[in-house]
Amino acid sequence: MADKNRTDRLVQIILLLMIASGISVMIFLNISAGDSGKGSSKSSAYGGGRPSSAQGTERPSSTEGQRPTENQRPANSQRPSDSSARSENAVAVETYKVKITDVNQYIKINGDVTVETSVEIYSDTNGKLVSRKISLGDSIEKGEIIASVDPSLPGQNYSASTVRSTISGTVIELPLQVGDKVTTSSPIATIGDLDDLVIMTYIPERFVSTLKKGLTASVTFDAFPGENFKAAIIEINPVMDANTRTLSVKLKLMKRDSRIRPGMFSTMKLITRESLNTLGIPSQALFSYYGDSAVYVIDENGLARRRIVSTGLSSDEQIEILDGIREGELVITQGQNKLTDGTQVRTVDLEARQ
Repeated sequence: MADKNRTDRLVQIILLLMIASGISVMIFLNISAGDSGKGSSKSSAYGGGRPSSAQGTERPSSTEGQRPTENQRPANSQRPSDSSARSENAVAVETYKVKITDVNQYIKINGDVTVETSVEIYSDTNGKLVSRKISLGDSIEKGEIIASVDPSLPGQNYSASTVRSTISGTVIELPLQVGDKVTTSSPIATIGDLDDLVIMTYIPERFVSTLKKGLTASVTFDAFPGENFKAAIIEINPVMDANTRTLSVKLKLMKRDSRIRPGMFSTMKLITRESLNTLGIPSQALFSYYGDSAVYVIDENGLARRRIVSTGLSSDEQIEILDGIREGELVITQGQNKLTDGTQVRTVDLEARQ
């Protein structure tokens, strides 16, 4: 009887425990359900939850609330394109459009304008210059009286001796004044032909081998900036000056210009070699690449491409190109020091120089 009572009590305890556990589980589930309901209500209040069918609201379209695609992004928020990024990183350069031209090799020298034909006029007797009938710049004819010389000595009276010009031309020098003593070896005047002007210059020894009659020169004068005059070699001294190691050369102006006068200083480019109708580029476009001559050209993609070239004649301004580039291509003249083969470039000049 005691064992049965003990068993019944144990069963009752177990039942109580099971009831207590069930109650606890229900309470937990109710609490969880309440929290979930609150969260749904809160989401609905802020418009972010999914509305129920009972509320009668429309279901948002598939695009609402989603991350916009590349095509849907506003224009001001688009990612920069690859081409614009490359353009911003491109190296700024200057270019020259290769064309057919003439390339000259020349010597840069200076010279003085003088008359080709000039004659000094002398008196036949010694004495004193008593009169002078000409002035500097006067044009005179052959046989015209230009001065008188009195050969009288103390205690002796002689008639004045006239002095006549031996050529026609222009008075370019009058070394004596009236009253000066005159001898048969002192010139009274110098008469020159201003229609026959030449330029005297002196060529250094290292260039003598390139000289020959007929070589042309481009002549400029400080008095006429921006103007060029043509001259050609007409005479080469066969003897070199041992002191200066130079050779005197005479050039004749091809066209008479009344503005050019004897005594004017000139600067000349004496052309020693010339290549006509050839490809030429500015000298600054060329650089040395491991002992070879090279240039950078711009390809159709805007990339700098290194080209090895063969050169011909050269001057301070231009270089003749025999092989390596073609007419019409763009060569880079400024900015090469920032480039390697394949560098993206952009031109800073408005258009390729013609």
